Amino acid sequence: MFRKCSPLPLWMVIASFAVALSLPAQTFSPWSKVENLGPVVNSTASDSCHFVTKSGLSLYFASSRPGGMGDLDLYVSQRATTNDPWGAPKSLGPTMNSNGKDHVPFITPDGHTMIFASDRAGGLGLNDLYASFRRNAADDFGWEAPVLIPELNSAKDDWAPWDFEDPTTGRLTLYFNSDRPGGVGGLDIYTSTLQADGKYSAPKLVPELSTSADDTMPTIREDGLELFLTSNRPGGLGGVDIWTSTRASTSDPWSTPVNVGAPVNTSFGEQRGVTFGDATKLYFFSGRSGGLGGSDLYQATRTKTTLIPIAGSTTGAGGEAFRTTAQLSNSGDAEISGKLIFHPAGVPAANSDPQITYRLGGFESQAFPDLMASFGVTGIGSVEIVPDAGPAPASVFRIDNGASVVVPAVDTESVLVTGSRGAVTMPSDTSRFRLNAGFRTLSDGVTMTVSLYEATGKLVRTSTQSFPPNFLVQMPAATLAGGAVAANQSIVFTINSGSVVVFASTVANSGHASTLHLVKRIMN
Repeated sequence: MFRKCSPLPLWMVIASFAVALSLPAQTFSPWSKVENLGPVVNSTASDSCHFVTKSGLSLYFASSRPGGMGDLDLYVSQRATTNDPWGAPKSLGPTMNSNGKDHVPFITPDGHTMIFASDRAGGLGLNDLYASFRRNAADDFGWEAPVLIPELNSAKDDWAPWDFEDPTTGRLTLYFNSDRPGGVGGLDIYTSTLQADGKYSAPKLVPELSTSADDTMPTIREDGLELFLTSNRPGGLGGVDIWTSTRASTSDPWSTPVNVGAPVNTSFGEQRGVTFGDATKLYFFSGRSGGLGGSDLYQATRTKTTLIPIAGSTTGAGGEAFRTTAQLSNSGDAEISGKLIFHPAGVPAANSDPQITYRLGGFESQAFPDLMASFGVTGIGSVEIVPDAGPAPASVFRIDNGASVVVPAVDTESVLVTGSRGAVTMPSDTSRFRLNAGFRTLSDGVTMTVSLYEATGKLVRTSTQSFPPNFLVQMPAATLAGGAVAANQSIVFTINSGSVVVFASTVANSGHASTLHLVKRIMN
């Protein structure tokens, strides 16, 4: 139950290097190192429904510990720096708390407004959304009397607010959950935007995040490209689990949520995943064994990583020897260290994948004349840069066969997402040139319709292609299109679900020349 609250052909080698991934969202390692926040913060009662301020110095949460005014009260714990432990929690007092449930707080990016849920007397439904203002954005106890936000509330259950300010448009969008009429079942995810008159727009259902199960507690990474929600939808590990969704840009729809998995989720039920700052920590609450009370606050950690498709120590169709060279550079004066992990293409990443370490002093660089030889492997795949101490190094990777292969930069328009299309055109002289395509999926995989058209616009044939998450694959145009292709024909990709980068390589049949480009997104 939820608490409220063989030798490789040249085209394959070239295509494997096409996506130098700084894809639209930051790449991270899996979540690990789950830790209880400890007895200073947690109590023998239930501690839940938390929020960490943008500074990372104030932790707000709801608790049923003794000494409160109602079923759940709002508390705050403070610390001097993000390296310090959290201090003893203090109640926000009678201005903010009532004799009911006061919970799931969120503070707007400017620091002046708190939006939270309460079932106190005077509301419109079971739980309603309230707002409180403070003049000093640094004063955790300067909140004024809360007021109901009538345009957001209904006669049903409305709670778990989270405001997201789009860094490109400045628009403020509130996410929350509700079981109001018009949803798809149980509690669903809704959004509303703050308008020029200071009021919120009529709430709208977010269908890609909502199911016939209960979908609650949406939270969003600061850049707006990653979302966490709590759900009891099928496929979880417990009664309720934390799920995550991503998008290529803030104007794109959210991907189908995937379960965060272990060690964050367990059979005991985990809820409200919250990130802040650099998003390398996930705060959540759980009633798992080993805690202090009914539910406790926990944190999990992850590392920012960089993923770069590479090739090397292999032979092209024309007999060329390919290798990947690399250089890592430390742009700061403090030592940094970490590891490079090689993930072979076409198979899931594994803990046994080859790795090498790096350690760079201040402003030091390290060169790898043949990176694949350093790993002791051949073929194609991806290198993941995983920092252990300090930030990730600046890096340059290049495939070399006696000449440089130019790799285009990836931007958000190069990521095809659900509802978008992209197209490539066959060379006009297929006796001299051929077209090959590669695909690098994101964390949600992809399913797409592939359509082949004559230059006149006449449809030749269609087929469906699906690839799993975080997958790298390459193929000739004829394989992709399900049969023979001819000069000047076009291949159109329509994304039915998920997200993918599509790269096209026009290769000379002699094997000694090529061009490479990324397929740009066209929205329907």
